[in-house]
Amino acid sequence: MRQRIRERKSKASEWAFLLFVLEAFSGGFYVIISRGVTPIFLVASGYVLRDLLLLNIFAGLLSLLVALFLYRSMAYRIARRNIKVRIIVAMLIERVFWFTIPWGVGGDYLIVLYALALASTIPTGVYLNIAFFTFFDEQRYRRLIAYRTMASSIASIVGQVIMITILAVGEPPWKYITLYTIAFSVGLISIALVSLAPLQRIELRIAEKAEEEVEIHAGNIYLLLVALLASANLLSISWIPRLMRDLGAPDYFAASIGFIQTITNIFASMFWVRKRITSYRYAIILLATIPVLVSITPLPLAHLGIAVLYSFAFVGTNFYAGITYASIVKRLGAPKASILLSSASALAIVLAGLVGYLLVFSTLLVFLAASVFSLIGLTIALTALPELAILPPSYTRLYSRILYQSSITSYHFILFTVSETAKVTLKFTILIVGVIILFIIYRTLYYLVILTGG
Repeated sequence: MRQRIRERKSKASEWAFLLFVLEAFSGGFYVIISRGVTPIFLVASGYVLRDLLLLNIFAGLLSLLVALFLYRSMAYRIARRNIKVRIIVAMLIERVFWFTIPWGVGGDYLIVLYALALASTIPTGVYLNIAFFTFFDEQRYRRLIAYRTMASSIASIVGQVIMITILAVGEPPWKYITLYTIAFSVGLISIALVSLAPLQRIELRIAEKAEEEVEIHAGNIYLLLVALLASANLLSISWIPRLMRDLGAPDYFAASIGFIQTITNIFASMFWVRKRITSYRYAIILLATIPVLVSITPLPLAHLGIAVLYSFAFVGTNFYAGITYASIVKRLGAPKASILLSSASALAIVLAGLVGYLLVFSTLLVFLAASVFSLIGLTIALTALPELAILPPSYTRLYSRILYQSSITSYHFILFTVSETAKVTLKFTILIVGVIILFIIYRTLYYLVILTGG
């Protein structure tokens, strides 16, 4: 009897594994077109770097609020939920919001549409990661991420070819609307595939307190991800304007950068999945050099080579984060690990947007800021993370604890400041509204007295 149960679980696990790999194929096609064409469409429509940064600031803030809402709901509600239904609903909402972006370009409500589209990716990422962490052990998770990366990359190649072709031969704005429509249609296949996955109901609850060492490790990995993703966001936002405006490259050449990165992803995932975890420090070191290379290279064709290096390093960095969280997920909890992984990108978008917006008057300074974020991430990796550190273990434990405590203190200070500011603002607003109401009542009584001859 137990043998049959194990066989059923094994078959269900294999079936789920296959479906999630196929989902990555259709999802990769959808993502590469919807995300890849958006900055090109906005730049071609007259949006400058300052506009793109402002869009990302609001989108990142809304994404953080969504992540916080998910965290709060999982922290205080104890119940078993159907994870499949949540993934399907999240995916559908995400695809609808991205599909609406072309109709917001040029209008004041684009900032709302773009923020909703970006924020809608948070629940999708959270629930997918919870499913991966819950239904697959560490080794199978590692294989799943590798196969999903390869499947997504292969699909992305097809998507990039279609995108470049339509951009080269089509006429605006219809070529952009056509691409969004294709992406939305293919994206629906992901929903169908997830609906077939044998996923059980699971308890979506964040543990009250994990082991201190696990909390410190997870928190420092989170800081590393935020720093590196902030660098990547500044780079991705400023790379296309640099190619199209500074170096005079056409829109289809800008799209070719993503095409080259996608091809590299296939080989990079095959390379990194077989490496020891200590090898991922070289990916982070390489990633820190990319913003400098992009900023000082004047030949557009040379940027294709930089795109290869960037993709190779970025895949290795993502592998490190995912694999490390998978190794501590039992002690940290799948919901918390998933929210940390997904919300890191949102916080990075906010930081990158704010810094980039302040430095937008100088493209060189934007690239310099991207380099600084990369160096911060590299410093965290080499001093505070045991798997990557080049320091003796005793120093690594000391620095990791100092970094974690400092970040927690800063978090509580910011939270307290924002909370108190919000309270004061609310009280002041109520006072103003009260004064206005009293004034209206006074003026109404005054006119009534006048009209009645009193």
